[in-house]
Amino acid sequence: MGQQQLLLLVLSVVIVGLAIASGIEAFGENQRKGRMDQVMVKVVDLAVKAQAWKMQHAALGGGANGDPDDFSAITLADLGFSDAVLQNGREVIRFNEYACIKVLGYTSHLHINVLNAGCENGSWWLSLEVDGTSYEDIDFRFNGNGSRTSGY
Repeated sequence: MGQQQLLLLVLSVVIVGLAIASGIEAFGENQRKGRMDQVMVKVVDLAVKAQAWKMQHAALGGGANGDPDDFSAITLADLGFSDAVLQNGREVIRFNEYACIKVLGYTSHLHINVLNAGCENGSWWLSLEVDGTSYEDIDFRFNGNGSRTSGY
């Protein structure tokens, strides 16, 4: 083999190696974004189910007690989640290896926090607040930066 052919062979091996490495990195990034999208869908689903619970008459198991902002009596079982656990007196869903979801009902609103998989306080990356029964009453806050986006 000539020197030029060896150089082309080494160059092509390096190029193929770089392509494989960047492909693996892109796959990992897409997988991470997919897990984040799963969490977003679950959180919005929780918010919508909470609003439906709030609009349903109390005799039918709902929370319609006259005050449209009072979510203090809601539990995750009301929203169809029987696998929730209590942590520090609050209900928690360990959704996947990426996130832990805390649901906090108050007399003025419902607060949903998404934390890291260890459910460590202060580790939230998404916060959702429901303070009524219309889609405009759902507010998102990402990464603790204080920017709010109303509605979904």
